[in-house]
Amino acid sequence: MRFVWLFLLSINFFTGYSQSAVSKKASQFQIEALGPASLFSIKLDSRFAKRENGLGFNIGIGGAPLGTFGESCNAGFQLAIPFGLNYLVGRQNHLLELGTGYVPTISGGTKVFCLPEPGSKPDFFSEEMTSYWYLLAGYRYQPIRKKGITYRLFISPLIQNNFPVKFWGGGSIGLRL
Repeated sequence: MRFVWLFLLSINFFTGYSQSAVSKKASQFQIEALGPASLFSIKLDSRFAKRENGLGFNIGIGGAPLGTFGESCNAGFQLAIPFGLNYLVGRQNHLLELGTGYVPTISGGTKVFCLPEPGSKPDFFSEEMTSYWYLLAGYRYQPIRKKGITYRLFISPLIQNNFPVKFWGGGSIGLRL
């Protein structure tokens, strides 16, 4: 629950900070599937300068149910708070997005000690994971200088200690403010 409060305080901070240093012209809310926050997330994305492209940030909240897509002795959820920096390259509606970020996670629900299957390997999105880094490269469509629907498609390798890099990707649809 404290991570939810941390997320809400962060949004409040960035909203207050945005009145002086962050452009509201290119701000948008995004609903993301299969992104750095596991299965789903809701994010705020904005630029630091009063431009359509260039350096920006994003922060969100997302996660996934545990034990839903296979045999598991755990049930509940994984909550992720992704935040990162991105850079948009391009001059029109079609942009190249490059970024990186950090994702702290927490798990909730029923958790018991599970004996691993013989010969099995731990899962990247396991109940024990506490955080990971990500890289991002993709395509973004956003209307220039007006409100409207945006969308993104991207690849996003995930990096965690003691695991090989997990090739990941996803997409989002957003509303430009």
